[in-house]
Amino acid sequence: MKKLIFFATIFVATQTANANDHKSEAIIMSKQECSELKDGITELLMTADYYWKEAERDSENKELYEAIAFYSQQAANYSTVYDVWCN
Repeated sequence: MKKLIFFATIFVATQTANANDHKSEAIIMSKQECSELKDGITELLMTADYYWKEAERDSENKELYEAIAFYSQQAANYSTVYDVWCN
């Protein structure tokens, strides 16, 4: 029984060490891709801001609010990707 516990402990410790090594090998996004993603998020937010200012002038136009929601949601989605893969 002691041998079984010993081998199980060695096996688990080895697998944990291998999992940590694997993380450093896999690069999902390069620094350049992260920079481009950040610039894209900025563009989406600037576009949403543009439509927001237009909606303040013409509050009856429902299409402007749809555009604001679309661009804001896209910026939020890409911000999540940036936060996960670039930070």
